[in-house]
Amino acid sequence: MLKRNFYSHPPCRDLSRNKFTGPPPNLTFSKNLNNLNLSSNLFTGFSPLPLYFSSLLPSKLSVVDLSDLNIGGGVPDWHSLELPRLENLYLDSNNIAGVLDISAVVGSSFGRTLRVLSMKNNNITNVVYTNAFIDGAQPQIFLQGNPYCEGSTKEDDGKRCYCQQVCFLSPSSSGRKSDLRVIIISTSCSGVILALVVLIYSFVLHRNRMKMRSLYEKIEKSEVNAKRFEYNQLRVATCNFSPKMKLGTGAFGAVYKGILPNHTVVAVKQLFLKTKEACDDFVNEVLLITNLQHRNLVCLKGYSLRGKEMLLVYEYVENGDLEKLLFSAPGGSTPQALNWQARMNICMGVAQGLYYLHASSQSRIIHRDIKASNILLDQKLHPKIADFGLARPLQDECSHIVTDHRAGTLGYLAPEYLLFGQLSEKADVFSFGVLLLEIITGRKNRNPKIQDNEYLPIYACRLHGDGKLMDLLDRRLQLDSTNTTELKQVHRVLKAAILCAQMSPEQRPTMFRVLTMLAGDVDVEVPKTIDTISWSEFRSHQLSGSSSTATRSRSTMMYGDVTVELSSMKSILTNQILAEASC
Repeated sequence: MLKRNFYSHPPCRDLSRNKFTGPPPNLTFSKNLNNLNLSSNLFTGFSPLPLYFSSLLPSKLSVVDLSDLNIGGGVPDWHSLELPRLENLYLDSNNIAGVLDISAVVGSSFGRTLRVLSMKNNNITNVVYTNAFIDGAQPQIFLQGNPYCEGSTKEDDGKRCYCQQVCFLSPSSSGRKSDLRVIIISTSCSGVILALVVLIYSFVLHRNRMKMRSLYEKIEKSEVNAKRFEYNQLRVATCNFSPKMKLGTGAFGAVYKGILPNHTVVAVKQLFLKTKEACDDFVNEVLLITNLQHRNLVCLKGYSLRGKEMLLVYEYVENGDLEKLLFSAPGGSTPQALNWQARMNICMGVAQGLYYLHASSQSRIIHRDIKASNILLDQKLHPKIADFGLARPLQDECSHIVTDHRAGTLGYLAPEYLLFGQLSEKADVFSFGVLLLEIITGRKNRNPKIQDNEYLPIYACRLHGDGKLMDLLDRRLQLDSTNTTELKQVHRVLKAAILCAQMSPEQRPTMFRVLTMLAGDVDVEVPKTIDTISWSEFRSHQLSGSSSTATRSRSTMMYGDVTVELSSMKSILTNQILAEASC
């Protein structure tokens, strides 16, 4: 029994696949309920269906699933259903019989908002429609498994649209009496154009279907533990991808919090990728990341596909990302939990995760977007690298795999990758060096709102040259001046960060070397003099047009057959950062 349950929070309720009996629940007091799934139960008393909708359901519902409930009777009187916000209605696998009038559906209280009406596997014998409904194909109506869909759909626009979701008007469906010559010319032209459209549409539809089939086959034939989730299961888990469940937005879609039927909390990344390359990358991510098992990497639990919408299901990490905890919000302060020991543990954890990606995993991976917002923290503030996305083989003599879902984030990009597209593990080392400096200083690597603000790695190198390296420390850190062990640890991490953020990849250590530095297993030696350029020097150089405004080293780097002066490269890098900051 479900009496005296008001279901006012959370705004969705999944009661499907149980053995509930008796009359359906009265949910009129569930004022905030917008998603209801009662499918696959043993309720009785749904007929007549409009009576249940009007007397027992709240008016704010946007998704209703009453599939597999043995609902009988005729097709509902759509005008009597008072659900003005209804978007998706699922009545599959019932015993609803009769003629479906599309104009009555569109003319109902929810006609303007309805996107999907699914009545598969019922006893619909006929459909009444006009050409306008076929041509507009809104809402989408699914009638597979009904007597109406039996027989050929070749000459029937309605069957083709509602039974196969291929909605277009055949040439015989439109035409009017006119002058014979006009009829002949217009019919010939429109016939050719329509034939081309149908041919192209059919080809695209067939190709998309084959693409989806090949994606599933490629994943299912692989030797990985990639669980395939049902799309509707994830739709219900996220309350129909409600904005209230949104955790954030990325380059190709959003991430939502979801609650599975077994009460497991997950993060669902929703992607809308339209190219073949993007689909291939999606498969590669599923195949690759499910094989990655490390405590400092976010775990991929599974996937789901529906058309061009792709869903990735990750473990849910409670404390959000490092960026929100590390940097002060306006009028706020850094949480006390991020004391030095917490920050040191985060540095070590991220370093261990990166080392695993670079050297210890089955396929060597370059993350390419290490930054504070891609480091998630669990309840104990243990870090987990996230958003290491879509993988593909690196197109050179190396045997690495490199993520390709985004180009990275300016401010964290290694100069050789930003300028020349040359990518190696040292690009991740550079980004990690920038991240270390942000963790130590408590400030972002660049802030265009502060006048003459230096790029953080350049500022750190300058302070190192002046012997003032400890001036970088976040003033909110309460360090014990008598604790020499902790002070040495801070100094060691600062120097490791400067080495990681060197302009030349050859001067940066590997992640294994970084780990030994952070652990104190080896000494950290940083050259006293490091080539630097400040924001003010760059601006003076741009305004005066002079060839140089500061004394710089003449060291060079080789990129294939190209020799580049470090000072010139830094000028271009700074220019890129300024251009981005001004946008």
